[in-house]
Amino acid sequence: MNTNSKKERLKLTPEQLFNLYLECNAPGAPVKTILERYGLRPWDLVAIRKKVKAGAIETLAHPGKLGRRQQVIPVEQYQRISKELDETKDALAAVGHELSLLKKRMN
Repeated sequence: MNTNSKKERLKLTPEQLFNLYLECNAPGAPVKTILERYGLRPWDLVAIRKKVKAGAIETLAHPGKLGRRQQVIPVEQYQRISKELDETKDALAAVGHELSLLKKRMN
């Protein structure tokens, strides 16, 4: 007997839904049993399949930028690095100023 409510079904993460999709598409998979485990009905799987197909088509049509993904860093780390950058810029500006003064003396 299935006691999952509709609210509980909405709590599935995108990764869980994709894993459910893969599990149901495996050869010989007991689809009804898999869906019941998640508290879903066959029409829910149809909707998931449509979303997976649409997402795949969208991603293939517009692949976006390749490379490293953005990373979340702690505020403290950002502030420390930002301070170091400002200090480095100030030191570089001072060295540049001293260099220009030395060049003037040489001429």
